[in-house]
Amino acid sequence: MFKTISMIVLIASLISCGALKPSLSVHNILPREGYVFIKKTVNLKKCTKNVCESGSMASVGSGFVVKITYRGAFVATAAHVCTTDKEDLLDSVTVTDIIKVETLDGRWHDAEVLEYDRELDACLMFVRDLTDGVEEVILSDKAPKEGDKVYNIASPYGIHYNQVVPIFEGRYFGEIGKKAFYSFNAAPGSSGSMILNEKGELIGLLHSVYYKMYTVVVSVRYSNLIQFLRRGLIKHATSHTREEEKYNSYHDRFPKY
Repeated sequence: MFKTISMIVLIASLISCGALKPSLSVHNILPREGYVFIKKTVNLKKCTKNVCESGSMASVGSGFVVKITYRGAFVATAAHVCTTDKEDLLDSVTVTDIIKVETLDGRWHDAEVLEYDRELDACLMFVRDLTDGVEEVILSDKAPKEGDKVYNIASPYGIHYNQVVPIFEGRYFGEIGKKAFYSFNAAPGSSGSMILNEKGELIGLLHSVYYKMYTVVVSVRYSNLIQFLRRGLIKHATSHTREEEKYNSYHDRFPKY
């Protein structure tokens, strides 16, 4: 009887000690402040025989910050979120896209499209003056493996509020060509959103969802996405980096007190 009780006490002690060990919370891992909500307004104008008609339509999507500079932030999203396909429009119709992004804390900024790849369905934009209140989403240096747990931060159907954005969990289950496949809930409005590994690092960019099966989503393949983003940042960050270096150099010589 004495041995049994001692064993129970020992087990209880071990459990108590284990409970005191710190655990890494998902809250501390996921880059929620790297998320942005994207609204695109498409202004249409048609002129025939000196008579012009105009109209507009709007769509929404998701995106995320990949680089912050002194002048602003580079934001990634899906190509179909940041651009309008003009091939199906008449020659007499002119199109102007106006893109705005909203941060997690509710601030709106104008965005400039730098480049996009319709085949990958990936886009890189620059948001001037977006320098604080956001965080960079770190690019993973490893591709996902089948069965890996993943996270997605997105606004399906435009669902988001001040300091509130949906977070989904799922699994990676393979790729074909330039497309990668994941299982978690998504819907229109999720396009352009980040897909993260368990370390909170970027491994994918959501651009499609299967019709009538919104739990199977399609992403840009890891290797293609990382290459697209790194090339874009190198290509477009030069001028921004130089401006930042000039600013830092000036304040090094004339520091504030």
